[in-house]
Amino acid sequence: MFARKSSSKKGKSVPQDWLESFSRLLNESYKTESEEQNRYFDVYGQIYKEELLLVVSWLSEKDEYAAPIACFLSCEPEQMNDEKKVKETQANFIEVVGLFFDEIFSSEEWNEFEPNWQEVQYKQQNYFFKISRENINLTLDANKLLGDEFLEEEDESTNH
Repeated sequence: MFARKSSSKKGKSVPQDWLESFSRLLNESYKTESEEQNRYFDVYGQIYKEELLLVVSWLSEKDEYAAPIACFLSCEPEQMNDEKKVKETQANFIEVVGLFFDEIFSSEEWNEFEPNWQEVQYKQQNYFFKISRENINLTLDANKLLGDEFLEEEDESTNH
């Protein structure tokens, strides 16, 4: 489960055109780094009643099993309850992801993964993030193979 809140279940996808636009922006902005390391950006998002979740992965072009860098971002529902707030949150998420990857690319020795959710304030808004090596595409594929019954069992076991 990618969501920060265990109560987040069966969300709906963030609109595909926005995800593709964000991926394109990242791939163009970090073209040099991507070409040097044979990697690309992929963006995934879910809208739950309890939160908005966005995951930006930096993946290998040649080896789908190579460890990616995945930046997870989440916000509270009130940060997306009207069109103005949605646009503000989207813009802030784009900027926060840029700050994370600017830091990652600024050091060849970067290795500051944060697998637990942390709170960060940006432009007087509180957001939550974690940075991991999880390959969300493989996790999504595995979840499809295991089916809804597995997800329901997983949800029940995390609530105990």
